[in-house]
Amino acid sequence: MNIPVLLYMLPMTAVISLVYSASRFEDTQAIIAKSFRLFAQISVFLLGILLLLYLLTVKL
Repeated sequence: MNIPVLLYMLPMTAVISLVYSASRFEDTQAIIAKSFRLFAQISVFLLGILLLLYLLTVKL
């Protein structure tokens, strides 16, 4: 099966944000809330970098 490498970004980002949030907070509600927010921030940042790199290389 040929899975695009970019699809690995979603589960890895989710795991990273969940583990990071769990290491900083003890309350389950706070962990989940902060994890979703961190997941969104990381995803937007990575998609922005991906878009920037695409725009820089589209005319090469």
